[in-house]
Amino acid sequence: MEHQHSEEDLKNIAKQLSCPEGEHGIKTGEMMHASNLGMTSSAIDALNLQNHDIVLEIGHGNGGHIAQLLSKAENLKYYGADISETIIAEAEKINQDLVDKGIVHFKLTDGSNLPFEDNQFNKIFTVNTIYFWSNPSEYLKEIKRVLKPNGVLAICFADKTFMQNLPFTPYGFTLYEVEKVQRLLESGGFKIKNTLKKTEQVKSKTGEQVEREYYVVTSASASQ
Repeated sequence: MEHQHSEEDLKNIAKQLSCPEGEHGIKTGEMMHASNLGMTSSAIDALNLQNHDIVLEIGHGNGGHIAQLLSKAENLKYYGADISETIIAEAEKINQDLVDKGIVHFKLTDGSNLPFEDNQFNKIFTVNTIYFWSNPSEYLKEIKRVLKPNGVLAICFADKTFMQNLPFTPYGFTLYEVEKVQRLLESGGFKIKNTLKKTEQVKSKTGEQVEREYYVVTSASASQ
């Protein structure tokens, strides 16, 4: 029987998706890892990782994909930034040996500042976080600051038409058409390199197969 979610339930789901917390947050992290895996793999592929790249992922979730990322080239270093302490603890546990070796690092962030040096990264990517950026153009300035000149930024997000059918997205999500993301990047001093549109089958909350359309927009930070 189909369970009707109250508005309160939907607000809680939205809150957990933007910042997973506690026991429920760990479950949310597992669910997000599974449902985002296709999108995450596409974003990683779009980065075209090279030996010795230093990579930042914004909103890394439980980090179940990090070992796969590190196998793409040699001597990669991975940094993850997330707004959820619950999720960082979980990601550290899952990637403990890589953390101990100093190959993987996680940092707690407030969602508007990135606690990193200028020009620290060659590649930056983020999957399904753009909906929660409170001030996207300011945040892109911050991303550009920590990215090397000509460094690559890949933003992966589900299409607005798919997202607006989900019952929890009215609560704190900003939905984007691909053109809006491209314009945002261009006005933030990024040069669009490639836009991929993909369709995948995902299981909906009620268990049926639905098609999700998503985009990976890859851009380069124009020289400073």
